[in-house]
Amino acid sequence: MQFPRFFLLCCLPTSLLTACVQTPGPNPDTTRQMMQAAQNPEALARIGQTALQTGDTNTAITFYNRAARLRPDRLDLQLGYAQALTAGGKANEALGLLIPLAAKNPDNAQLGLITGRLLIEAGRQREAVNLLQTALHQAPSDIHILVALGVALDTLGNQQAAQGYYQKALALSPDDVAARTDMAISLALSGSYQQALGILRPLRGELAGTDQTVHSAAVENALAMVYGLMGDRTMSSAILRHHLSEQQARENLDFYDTVRHTSAPVASSY
Repeated sequence: MQFPRFFLLCCLPTSLLTACVQTPGPNPDTTRQMMQAAQNPEALARIGQTALQTGDTNTAITFYNRAARLRPDRLDLQLGYAQALTAGGKANEALGLLIPLAAKNPDNAQLGLITGRLLIEAGRQREAVNLLQTALHQAPSDIHILVALGVALDTLGNQQAAQGYYQKALALSPDDVAARTDMAISLALSGSYQQALGILRPLRGELAGTDQTVHSAAVENALAMVYGLMGDRTMSSAILRHHLSEQQARENLDFYDTVRHTSAPVASSY
């Protein structure tokens, strides 16, 4: 039987009701500290960053938004807000914030890099190339910018230009994992499969047993892609099924087949 709400309230112990009535209000000092924190961009940003690190993107967005509104002149707060938006799946909103900032601050290479990477993810590679080239002019030895330019050009189908940027990055830092991995992918896209494997196989061995899980996963995915583009579904499938579901592995294999049959390699396999 379901009792009416007023009946349940009447049945509450008197002591409990009395305790609810007598609960003291917020301490004035605590209230004042909370109000001060709400006007402190640094405090708000710290809360936002902590929330971001724990995966609470909604809280991160809320606090970074407040901090950025209080100090719109602070690029670090705007970048934090954009990072929170991106983590929360709001990449377009992040770009809406970053693109005008990058236009106003063309000398800020880091801002250009972050915006360029986000443009690549959004499928706006040509805009990314223009922005990243401006950033590279400010920081010609920045490996991350060089690699990002390579990725943007690869997605546009210009493997030759992309490989030029990867080579520049590797000349500056021969052991850079991202540059080596992306160079291998670019070589595979241009049909140089054995060269790609010549980079990825040793790199896979170097990363084995290390804590570089993100890089290791990227290398595994790259190897699966190279074998897939070569038409070796057995090897590609074996790699994919180590870290993907059966359905995801099949989808990747089908994608490699599509790329293989619609792309005309511009270099030999050897």
